[in-house]
Amino acid sequence: MTLDGWREALFQLCWQQHGGSGLVAPIGHALELQTSDRDWLIERISEQRAREAKELEKAARTPRRGGR
Repeated sequence: MTLDGWREALFQLCWQQHGGSGLVAPIGHALELQTSDRDWLIERISEQRAREAKELEKAARTPRRGGR
C-alpha cells in the first residue's frame, strides 16, 4: 500500500459525513487497528456507502403519495 493509500484509508475510517452517517473512529484508535481489520472496515464502508447511494437514488425516483 502506498502512503497516499494508507492516508486515504485512515481518512475513511475517521470521517463522519454531516448528519452522522458512517463510522467515526478517533485517529488514535484507527492507528492501533491491525492491517487486516482496517482493510476489512475500509471495504465494508465502501459497500455501505454504495448501498446507501443506491437507496437514495431509488427514493428520488419513487413518486411520493399525495402528489407531492
